[in-house]
Amino acid sequence: MKTLAQVLNGRDTISTKDARIYTKINGKVRNMIECNKFSAKWEKNKEDVQTLGSRIKRKKVTGVEGTGSLGGYLVASNWMKYAMPYVRGGKDLYFEVIMDIEDPTSAAGKQSIQLLNVNLDDIPIADFEADDGVMEFETDFTFEDSQLLQPFTGFED
Repeated sequence: MKTLAQVLNGRDTISTKDARIYTKINGKVRNMIECNKFSAKWEKNKEDVQTLGSRIKRKKVTGVEGTGSLGGYLVASNWMKYAMPYVRGGKDLYFEVIMDIEDPTSAAGKQSIQLLNVNLDDIPIADFEADDGVMEFETDFTFEDSQLLQPFTGFED
């Protein structure tokens, strides 16, 4: 086990090409092989706190919001299929995302994170241009909870 106090070797940074994204929708786990871009974060909501006798504007954290974005190649009709029940007056789609990252060259080890109650902000239908490109999609999403299923273990504070 290494400590963070040592100098970081370049080989111990983590290649993003070693990430895997899985969705769990209606009990079925699917490898998102078409995914080429993914980000997720907890955004803090902050309120201004101003007091008499001070010129400093302070902040108070009042909550958090899970947000992210997902992008990839449009090679299947899955998102359209999942969207149609809601479009037609039915139930909206909430699902899970599991993110695994493990670079075999890095001493960091493997990390696995689960996002719960993920909901897409929009549904990719088509993306056509008259150039030599390929069909891609990008959408933002929200999530309502997360779990660190497996932390990196190669470095300790």
